[in-house]
Amino acid sequence: MKYYQMPPSPTLSPYVKFFWIGEAPASTENRFTHISIATSAPKLIFHYKGKFSEVAATGQLTSSFTSGIQGQSKTHARFISPENVGILGVEFFPYAIPVLFSMSASALTNQYIDIVSFCGSKGKELEERIFSASTNQERLHIVTGFLESLVKRPVNPHIVNAVQNIDKLKGLVDMDTILKNVPLSQRQFERLFKAITGFSPKLYTRIARFEAAVNDFRRKASFAEIALEAGYFDQAHFNHDFMEFTGLKPNTYLKVIDRLPVPSC
Repeated sequence: MKYYQMPPSPTLSPYVKFFWIGEAPASTENRFTHISIATSAPKLIFHYKGKFSEVAATGQLTSSFTSGIQGQSKTHARFISPENVGILGVEFFPYAIPVLFSMSASALTNQYIDIVSFCGSKGKELEERIFSASTNQERLHIVTGFLESLVKRPVNPHIVNAVQNIDKLKGLVDMDTILKNVPLSQRQFERLFKAITGFSPKLYTRIARFEAAVNDFRRKASFAEIALEAGYFDQAHFNHDFMEFTGLKPNTYLKVIDRLPVPSC
């Protein structure tokens, strides 16, 4: 699979982590498989080439959207495509959802919503423009212009700082540190944090820690070393989170990502 990331425009950089493009060959005999793991970041996704189906635990297939929003999630899923794949993705900071789409991020938690249900006729028009574009550069220009038009109001700076600190510290931060210099009670902060990010601070921090550990999987280090550096008490606790957030054992997941290229920025 060819995969690469692009930075957002200055206007979008407070809300968008990065854009990404993924393209891969596939056929009925050699289907493309994507494993969606737990994530703290909502994503806007456009399948401009190929169609995906979600694979249930029973093996039953359900058609996935052609374009839509994937909310922040503590669950996992598996998708397959028997056709050549082309995907444009937008990875958001979780607090971008209230700013850009005027809705609570908690409404998206563990959800996959098609673009028309999420954005109405504007979403359908956006999808058609992206699908009819002839180059990825043109697709990026279209989605950038759409998102820039949605920037209307600021988000609570205390939540922005908390999210950025948790991400920067890879989830290795306690509640006392998060609440330092925040003029809110813990209960007020937790309620506001969940409304804006979709998760409680505790769960968001836990997933951020897990994501940081998963990002280290390409290093030639043992699972025990990765778990320790990620702040887990021991490898057993790490394995527990791994099964919960990916549905796979670490060894199995490693075999999957070893077949994929290292993302380039």
